[in-house]
Amino acid sequence: MADGDMGAFAEIYKRYTPGLRRFVTGLIKDRTKAEDIVQNIFLRMMSSRPNFENVAAFKNWLFVCARNEVISTLRSKWESQVDKVQAFPDRISDGIQPETSLSLLNSVLSRMPKKRSEVFRMSKLEGLSVEEIATRMGISVRTVQKHLEIANREIRQNLN
Repeated sequence: MADGDMGAFAEIYKRYTPGLRRFVTGLIKDRTKAEDIVQNIFLRMMSSRPNFENVAAFKNWLFVCARNEVISTLRSKWESQVDKVQAFPDRISDGIQPETSLSLLNSVLSRMPKKRSEVFRMSKLEGLSVEEIATRMGISVRTVQKHLEIANREIRQNLN
């Protein structure tokens, strides 16, 4: 295959696709996305054929590529969700008087656990990044993100 033999590529595709599809589906629990990821792996493999001469355990290498592709896919999906969550407060006050909006927001924040409301205030009112909040509070970035996600959901539910 490293030499461009399409018959070798077809054989590799036929041999490894079912196992890769099961592996990826097990990781992301979505057959359609799993199929897309497997296709991306083989497309990338075709574009990097000359590098295969240095691969000692091809099957292991292929499954590591699959795992990395899943991580990359999940990361980009997660980042887009974080962007949506972070843009949410800009939409809170649409059609609501500023004083009413602030009053409702304070009311909802007062009913949240202390850390969650503190994280929300630091992020949205002080404009701190997730990393800065994590450092200040001594918690992980993921914990800060989870607090923001839950806080935004609670605010949305209470304002509707």
